[in-house]
Amino acid sequence: MLKTILVDDERPALKALEYQLKQYKEIEIVGGYIDITLAFEKMRKESIDLVFLDIEMPKMKGIEAAKKALAINSDMQIVFITAYDGYAVDAFEVDAVDYIMKPVLKRRLDRTIERIKKRHSSPLKVNDRQQVNKILCLGNFEWINNSQLVKWRTSKTKELIAYLVHHEGELIHRDKIIEDLWPDKEIEKATKLLHTSVYNIRRSLKSIGIKEGILYSHEMYRLNVPDIYCDIYEFRKIANKKIEVGVKNIKEYKAIVESYRGDYFESSDYLWAKDDKTQISQLYIDILKEISKYYTVQRQYNQAIIYLRKILDKNYYIEEVHKCLLDIYKNTGDNILFHDHYREMKKIFNDELGVELSLI
Repeated sequence: MLKTILVDDERPALKALEYQLKQYKEIEIVGGYIDITLAFEKMRKESIDLVFLDIEMPKMKGIEAAKKALAINSDMQIVFITAYDGYAVDAFEVDAVDYIMKPVLKRRLDRTIERIKKRHSSPLKVNDRQQVNKILCLGNFEWINNSQLVKWRTSKTKELIAYLVHHEGELIHRDKIIEDLWPDKEIEKATKLLHTSVYNIRRSLKSIGIKEGILYSHEMYRLNVPDIYCDIYEFRKIANKKIEVGVKNIKEYKAIVESYRGDYFESSDYLWAKDDKTQISQLYIDILKEISKYYTVQRQYNQAIIYLRKILDKNYYIEEVHKCLLDIYKNTGDNILFHDHYREMKKIFNDELGVELSLI
């Protein structure tokens, strides 16, 4: 979904547009503002994909507001809403995705949403949308078929399918599976539980059109679902490239960050996934660091701050990240944020870790 804010100095027009846009599943409205300065504050705190912006406003004209918004986040898409037709040339000079005349008609808005979807698409998201089946491992483990959640007969059945997904189609010996999933059971009992769980999985997969979902050979099992979309497979594919983030791949890396709903099998205490959970969490932090570094070099400091704060949401105790934030505040002359953040950080490190900081 596209995180969207609306800006119009007339509250009735703002509410009417919000009502219309709520009918589109691609749009997530995260704010509506009659004051453009409050909209800018929202853009600085959160990565916004799309802005519907009135051109005629008392505090600041829409064209000027659009330029300031794009300085905060150059990837943001702008749609102008106006009762006047004299700004079209100026609008497209700031690469607006569309220019809609009031009153906004649904058929006209349909065309705008289609344009927005085409612009916003990325290789990761296209792949995600095209798949009938999706496996999500970042956050809660979910297998989704045609937008419906696949249900597993028992918790061990669910753990076994997650285990096979984790091994990415590799053949796993029966004894290894038993050791990882039923370590406290006698071999005969564990073998029966394994057979029952495999049977349950095969039934569930057949019900969604996957006939040979689990293959068995020489006491070894493997998952057999070629070309399926799985978020962790896509995450690893990009994260393991270890290519410097740049203008050609920034959207790809940002899409990876967006796919990270939470830690690997976050709500499940799977001991066999413990090491990978730690490694993937660190990869996520490393990607956030690279994105923030890219935006800092580009002097898009508000974007850099967004990704640095995402790191601190994950792990507040990384001094290097705090130093990057303080450097940005210092370089931009924002002394209030600089001292507020330093005081907060120093207090938390001192109170919780007993560490005295001297970064300034």
